[in-house]
Amino acid sequence: METKGKVNIALEKIKKKEFLNVEEVALLLNCSKRTVYSHIRNGSIHAVNLGHRLTRIKKSTLDGLFE
Repeated sequence: METKGKVNIALEKIKKKEFLNVEEVALLLNCSKRTVYSHIRNGSIHAVNLGHRLTRIKKSTLDGLFE
């Protein structure tokens, strides 16, 4: 039960953000970070790389995946 509570708190924080990192996107999509990076490479998720380990994804672009 403890883990479920931590995930819910993390999801609440993510909902308030406009830009997400790869780990947060993986949590939202219930997949691995490797899968998120794969989608970024093949163009299905648009992301901006601001430097080493600073990849950001606009949350509104994730909504387009499901339309």
